[in-house]
Parts: sequence; structure tokens; C-alpha cells
Amino acid sequence: MSRHPGLCLALAFSLAAASQTLAPEEMSRRAKDLMAAGRYGAAVPYYEALVKALPANPGLRLNLAMALHLSGQDARAIPEFERVLKQQPNALPALMLSGASYLRTGQPAKAVPNLEKALRLAPADLEGRAMLADALLMLDRYQAAIPHLRKLAAANPDNPRAWYGLGRCYEAVSQQAFEELEKQAQGSPWWLLLAAEARLKAGRNTAAFALYRAALDQDPRFRGAHAGLAEVYRKTNHPDWASTEDELEKKLPPLACATVTMACQYSQSRFEQALATALRLKTPEALFWRSRAANQLALEAFSKLAQLPPSVESHQVMAELYRNQGRHTDAMNEWKAALALAPDDLHLKEELVTSIYMNRDYAQSAEMARALLAEDPQSPELHFILGDSLAGLQQLEQAVAPLETAVKLRAGYLSANAVLGRVLVQLGRPAAAIPHLKAALPADTDGSLHFQLGRAYQSSGQPAQAAEVMKAYRALRNSQEPPGDIEITPPR
Repeated sequence: MSRHPGLCLALAFSLAAASQTLAPEEMSRRAKDLMAAGRYGAAVPYYEALVKALPANPGLRLNLAMALHLSGQDARAIPEFERVLKQQPNALPALMLSGASYLRTGQPAKAVPNLEKALRLAPADLEGRAMLADALLMLDRYQAAIPHLRKLAAANPDNPRAWYGLGRCYEAVSQQAFEELEKQAQGSPWWLLLAAEARLKAGRNTAAFALYRAALDQDPRFRGAHAGLAEVYRKTNHPDWASTEDELEKKLPPLACATVTMACQYSQSRFEQALATALRLKTPEALFWRSRAANQLALEAFSKLAQLPPSVESHQVMAELYRNQGRHTDAMNEWKAALALAPDDLHLKEELVTSIYMNRDYAQSAEMARALLAEDPQSPELHFILGDSLAGLQQLEQAVAPLETAVKLRAGYLSANAVLGRVLVQLGRPAAAIPHLKAALPADTDGSLHFQLGRAYQSSGQPAQAAEVMKAYRALRNSQEPPGDIEITPPR
């Protein structure tokens, strides 16, 4: 901020006054000179006067919009760009820069059509393609973002953002395919194998063992299940049993690849083709191969990123990997390394406080969340972290307000509903807890929320509702996966 606000106001007034008295040719010359000197804001009054004098001239209005955009006045620039586009629908600068202004003002859905049209007119524009990819990522349109990110990576293989974006997109496509498979054919061999692989990756060896066995019970020749069991045996120090399962996998008949299939494409490491084929189909088998192929493509993208010099994106990948493995101290170190390269990045700061919170350092996460809320007061995640951290510190009364704010800011924030409900039960306010616990029930994986809701109903004098919820609680507990101490038995 200037130390001489009076001088700034006087200068602005003099520029505005000059723009009213000068001839259009002189105003245009001065505006161009200011733009060339990078004094975009100072050029605005001249272009405003010119547009007022010649409102039907799209070139002058475009110059005004550009001056507003380049001086950071995007909210004012957008309607000017749109007026230009009504007169000249194919005006490339207006399409491209309006997309940038929409992105800056948090409107990616409005940015996408203009940027898509701009790229049809100028397909070699990498900056525009990067903006479109960013907009699609902001909208969680991962599949649509992939071709743009692939072109960006091909044009500049040393671009870490492209490889990081690709990895994120492929991970999301893989996860979405698994979730759709779970809805469509949970319990099928296709679902069982993917579920087993996920549990094996998470170190839940006994759960993976049970799921692989369940897949083989349905189809003794199901490809990949014996190999999965072999990996379980290796991880649990049974190398002889692992060898037996490896041999059983090898004895399966070879794939019949005379006809192109997703299984053949995948087995030949043609993951892009396998994914493209799978995306055209909706069967459980196609969802299985979609998830698997996209996961392999994510690994390839992150592998490319790992080969580049350290960057914000490479540290992000490692931090997310460590977080998924429960190695929160290592994740914190990676977020700090990323912040050393981009110290003003609010997203990175929020990721760091998330890892601190997940590491159960509640005093530090509460302190940092409070500080970040001054920068981003509308973040439901920060309010949740603050509230749950205070609950972890047994500061229950103080935890209520941020948790209530988190629930208000994000509809369907089940984690916040769950914690808020539990806190209210502990504070002796069961009636207030009930709606939050009920809202959080879809996220109840172990029955604990049903149990808390049953207690809340009982304490608030609703025994019939309590009995019904406790019945659901017992059914949920009985349907849980085999316990962690289940015996891993030899090959059959």
C-alpha cells in the first residue's frame, strides 16, 4: 500500500479528468504507452473514456477488458470481455483472458466453455491448455482433463505440474471406477480382487487373504487371485506357500489375444488402450480394467515426476504417498519442503496442518488452523480441523462452534457431523447430537456412530428409537470383515 494515499487519489483524479478533455487519438496513444510500460491500471480511465465515446467499437472494449484483467480487476474485466464476445464470438484474446479472469474469481465452470473454444481456434497455445486443465481439475472432471495434460506433458516433459496433474487424474478415474464397481457388483470376483489389492497395499494382510480366497471360491481360475495370495504369503513370512500360489497362477491357461481384449491390452502394458476400451463399456469387467489401467497410468505419471528435479509437485506426491501409508511425520516434512519452494501457497499450508492433525499433534494443529482461518475463513476443512483438534484436547465447549461452522459451510460433511455429534453427547446434550449423528451414519464403518446415536436416543427419552438403532449397530458389527487375528492358512 502506498504511504501517500492522497497522492494516489489525486493522480487517479487527474488521469480521469485528462481522459475527459483529451482528443480520442491522444487518449489512445497515452493508453497504449501506459500498457507498454506495464501500468495497466493507469490505462483503464483512458480506455473507459474511449469506450464511452465509441461504445460500438469492440477493439477499444477489448483493450479496456485487458487493462482491467492485467491490473487484477477481474470482476470488472469479465463483463467487458463478454460484451466483446457478443460482437465477436471468435475473438481469441477475449476468449482466453476471460477464461483466466473466471479462474481467478473462482468460476471454473464459466471458464471452461471459453477456454475450450479458444483452444479450437489456437490448439498450440500451451498456456490456454494449462488453464483449461486447471479448470477441469477444479471441477473434478478428471477424465476430461487427461488429454490436455497429456499434450502438456508431451510438449514439455520437464513440466512437473503436467505429470502431477496426470497422476491425480488417473488416480481419481481409478477410484471412481472402483466405487462404481462396488455399487454395481460388490462381492463379484472383480470387486473382491480390487478390494483385496487395496487392503494388501494398506498392510491389512489377513483381510486381503480372506478376499482373495473369496474370489477363488467363486472362480478357481480367476486370474490374479493366486498371485495376490502369493504376495500375502510373502508378506507374512510363508515363502514356501507363496511359491505354491505362484505356480498355480502360472498354470492358468494363457490369454486368448487373437481378439483384442482389455485383459490382453493390460497384460501387454498397453494401459492407455486398455483404459480407452474400458471407458466405452459399463460392465463389471470393464470397471475392473478401468480401475487397474488408470492406476498403472497414475504410477507411470508419478514415476516421471520423480525423475525430475525436486519441485512443489514432487514433494506433494511424496507427502500424499506418506499420508496414505500413515507416515504422517514424513508427510509433514514433504509439505514443509514444498512450502520452502512456494511459501505463500495457502493450499500447501492447509495440507501441512492436515498432516499435523492426522499425526495427532492437536495443540499445534489447533494453533495453525486458527492462524490459517484468518486467511481463509470460509474453509470448512480448517474449521473441522480446529474443532476436532480442540475435541482431542478435551476442550469440548470450544470445539462446538468451529464444528458447527464446518457443517454449515459444507453440506454433507459427514466427518464434521460425526465429531460434532460425539462432542454434544459428551457435553450432555443428546437431543442436539441426534441430527448430526443421524446425518453421519452413511460414514459409519465400524458401528461406533450407531452406538453413539443409540445412547443419545436413550438419554433423550426415546427408547424405541434407541432399540432400533442398536439393532442396526449389532447387524453392522456382525457384518464386519474378518478380524485382524484371523489365521492365514496354507494353500488349498
